[in-house]
Amino acid sequence: MCRLLGYISPTPASAADLIGTDECRQWQDLGRLHDDGWGTAWISADPTDAEVVKRFRRPREGADDPQLTDALDAETSIGRIFHLRMATAGMDVHEENTHPFLTSDIALAHNGSVHPIDRLREYVTSAEVERIGGTTDSAIIFALILRRVDEGETLFDATVATVRMLHADFDHPGINLLVLSAEEMIVVHATAGTAIPYQSFDTSGTGGELPLDHKDHYYRMSWQRLADGAMIVSSSGLDHKGWNLIEQNTAMRLTVADGAETVVGV
Repeated sequence: MCRLLGYISPTPASAADLIGTDECRQWQDLGRLHDDGWGTAWISADPTDAEVVKRFRRPREGADDPQLTDALDAETSIGRIFHLRMATAGMDVHEENTHPFLTSDIALAHNGSVHPIDRLREYVTSAEVERIGGTTDSAIIFALILRRVDEGETLFDATVATVRMLHADFDHPGINLLVLSAEEMIVVHATAGTAIPYQSFDTSGTGGELPLDHKDHYYRMSWQRLADGAMIVSSSGLDHKGWNLIEQNTAMRLTVADGAETVVGV
């Protein structure tokens, strides 16, 4: 179980440019509960980069990590996603399982879980999972999306079709996603009926208290469009004053070039 933050912007911006340093610290502080690693992926502005979408991740707590602070406050991009990981029970904590996953200039970060994992693994080949790296349900979701992309579907269509398939085949899967490419950010909020994993919450690093909205609205997703057209999305844990709720069981495509949005049900 994890926390998500992502944005697109018409001009290069940091997360702090869009929501302020106080909100960034509030989000980063969620790493005291979601303390099994953190990562970020962004659209590079350097034309010499071999990869358009870049990634950095660490399998350690992000709350006090100055590299995460710098990524939130100072590093600019026209598109970026962040992830704080709380590992699902039985999933190893190491770099390979740390989000975002990145393959073929597409990055994916996931909050939720799909069970049983053994049955989910039957949906993919070992080669497909090795391409992603990692052994988690999140990696398998990404492998399923990329299979459809390789077959000629658009990234948005592939993401929507994969989520619909998993909803049909599994009991109340939890699928909140941020997917980033050079052209788009895709946001999926599909957690209706997903149980909140209270048994996994270790509040020893938070003074025994759960962060904002974690008791009743753990899987909630919210968005805000700014005056210049920038769009930012976050899972629960922020005050979200002036933000809008993302409708349950929807997928949203946000085009980096012009901020245009497409929303469909999943």
